[in-house]
Amino acid sequence: MKVFLSTAITRGRREYVEAVTRIAGVLDTLGVEILNKRVVDPSFPTPSVDRVQTMREVWKWLQEADALVAEATISSTGVGCEMTAVQMRGKPVLLLYDAHFGFRISDWVIHHPDPNVQARAYRDANEIEQIVREFVSSFKAGAAGRK
Repeated sequence: MKVFLSTAITRGRREYVEAVTRIAGVLDTLGVEILNKRVVDPSFPTPSVDRVQTMREVWKWLQEADALVAEATISSTGVGCEMTAVQMRGKPVLLLYDAHFGFRISDWVIHHPDPNVQARAYRDANEIEQIVREFVSSFKAGAAGRK
């Protein structure tokens, strides 16, 4: 299973890097390949990053992904575009957001009409782990049923 890990990163918006790190840790533990693990690095992107090359890599990974998991608390055009690219291929999407800020979360996250898109609030790192484990388990069960 290959997962694209999505999070807001533009202009230093990295408030949720700890949550993203926790998500990545759970995915690693479950043997899931994270296509773009660099988003876990709190200093990514550095000023020297070639943005054109980065977008080519992101597009390639989005086409390769079996699923997308996003920390979606902060409104982000990039996260929305990445989610849509995976969703339009009929792949499952998990959107995690901080329950303490649920009143600020976009309706596109909380009330998304596509049944392949799950939105789940978390209150702490333990809930992140539980939710990600459930998502991966349901994905693997669904994949086994399609064989």
